[in-house]
Amino acid sequence: MDSADNMPGGFAGSETSSNYDQNEDPVLDNGENNPDVSYDVSETNSTTNKNENDEDNESNDEITVIPDIETRDSGASDTDIPAQHHQQAENEAKVEKNANLEPSDGRPPVPSRQILRNLASVDPEILAQASIGATENTSEPEYVVTDDLLQSKLNQLNAGFNNKSSQVQTSIRSATQNIRKTFNDIRTTVGALEHDYQIDWEFWANVVNDYESVVQNNSHALHSKIAAGIPKEVRGIVWQLVAQSKNYELEEFYLTLKSETSIHEKAIKRDLTRTSFYTAVDAVSKGEDLYNVIKAYSLFDPDVGYTQGMIFVAVPLIMNMTDSECFCLLVTMMKDYRLRDLFCPDMRGLHRQLYQFDRLLEQNSPLLYNHLVKQGIKSSMYASQWFLTFFAYKFPLEIVLRIYDIVITHGIEASLKFAVNLMLQNENKLLSLKFDKLLEFLKDHLFNRYVNDEFVDERRFSLRKRQGSSSSYYNLDSMVEDAMAIKVSMVDLAQFEREFDAIYASEKHRAEEIDELRHENGRLRHDIKALEHQFSVLNRDHVDIVQKMVDTKVMIPEIESENDDLQKAITQLRADLEELEAKMKAPSVSSSESTLDALKSPAIPQNIEEEIQRLLQVNAQEIEKCTELEEQLETLTVQDEELSEKLGKKRWWQR
Repeated sequence: MDSADNMPGGFAGSETSSNYDQNEDPVLDNGENNPDVSYDVSETNSTTNKNENDEDNESNDEITVIPDIETRDSGASDTDIPAQHHQQAENEAKVEKNANLEPSDGRPPVPSRQILRNLASVDPEILAQASIGATENTSEPEYVVTDDLLQSKLNQLNAGFNNKSSQVQTSIRSATQNIRKTFNDIRTTVGALEHDYQIDWEFWANVVNDYESVVQNNSHALHSKIAAGIPKEVRGIVWQLVAQSKNYELEEFYLTLKSETSIHEKAIKRDLTRTSFYTAVDAVSKGEDLYNVIKAYSLFDPDVGYTQGMIFVAVPLIMNMTDSECFCLLVTMMKDYRLRDLFCPDMRGLHRQLYQFDRLLEQNSPLLYNHLVKQGIKSSMYASQWFLTFFAYKFPLEIVLRIYDIVITHGIEASLKFAVNLMLQNENKLLSLKFDKLLEFLKDHLFNRYVNDEFVDERRFSLRKRQGSSSSYYNLDSMVEDAMAIKVSMVDLAQFEREFDAIYASEKHRAEEIDELRHENGRLRHDIKALEHQFSVLNRDHVDIVQKMVDTKVMIPEIESENDDLQKAITQLRADLEELEAKMKAPSVSSSESTLDALKSPAIPQNIEEEIQRLLQVNAQEIEKCTELEEQLETLTVQDEELSEKLGKKRWWQR
């Protein structure tokens, strides 16, 4: 069981707060379209883990964003694609066949999609692994997916409710009964008053008392009523009943959280006053309540923490209910509506929704889709804030409340209807623009399609100050009607999500391979540096040995010359010695002759033997020295050969 269901608790996870890539989706409202909206949204969803002591430091944190995917997975099985996709494939084949032909209406030719299909192809093994992993690791309860967003969302919420603990279910049922009593009190009090518009109290009473029955038996009327807008008197009550969010235990936990200290307090206070909706919030004295809700959620879900985009999400809630009820609904939307995936550090939910948007645009207008691809325009360049804030960064509060009516009853997938509708309404203009002008139009002028003509005329003759937002600036009813007419099937969205999961798994697998190769490359670089160091040491030793060999070779001739001189001296001494010995052994002659010979012969030194022995010793030492030098020469020669061989082996990487 999910820890968040057992209350009080938070979401499980290991992510840390991060911001989406602001460089891909900069400020869209420059004041030309709506002078009443003054907030610079370039800091929307800025990271919450930035240094709180530096309040003027803008967040430029980098995150690893999954590459934007422009086409679906061509490797997906045809058996998984609905029949309408086969029809679409046939239409695309016809478009490709005529890709090189200039259209009769002057529009640019449609580029071939084969390259895109090849780029988006996924290995079937990876697709199977992604499907298995999604089945094993998913925390979402199983529910029946229908083609109707309203019914499908109800099934999902019911499945999530049944998956909660009995204690939480009891708490929600008790709180729901209390909400119904509140509705009856409002009906009794407000119903008797006169209004500028009629409220169908009977219908909304049926919705409040048995929403599931109305969805199943009177869905057409419910669609119409929601599209027309839930009455503001009961809007907050209907939202909570539909989302099944009111929970007494969670409200008590909120009272504890809001009294605690958060590391995001300074950032929240700073961003609140810079948000365009803060004037409306402060006008009804709910600024402090909004601050407490955002702070409490940053403590409740520390893995997500706080991002400024949460303020845009929470403002419509706090304007229609108490702060504790707002906290409960915010938690429910984050978890049960999968809004949390849009704010997690990897922002997988945002990329999934952008992919679904691309696929829906491809379904509804292949020509426009291919034009954007050909121009190099990615949906992340202009549409990220649409889904992160439900268009709250751009539209006045009254329009955002109408969008919330649809989002809470139909799911966040309903925001795709508004996004696709905006593109289709401006299709002709978009097809005529190239990259720079095209991107500028998507960011700044896409919403002009629904600006009331009377405001355009008024601005021609007067300069209006940017005051409180007015819903009449835009043609609200027309925009909602056109958006609701866009067909968005949960079956299609489920298929698109499977395609995205497969591509995501493939990209993740590639990223892991790149990381492994980068790690291996780093290890090899380290080994090369170690080998270079060893080579340097061996090279120095080689130079020293060569120098010693040169010195030895220079000394050898001198020693050999000295040795030759000593050998000659020894030979001469031995000859003299032999001569003396021969004379001593000759017979004696007369004394006179002896005396005469003695006079004629030189005197023989008395220490001749000692001198001969000394010379023999010196000669022996010189011979031994010469032998040692010859051995050293031989050793140095061997070492030189070994070093030359080693150097030859170490230089393989330099070749």
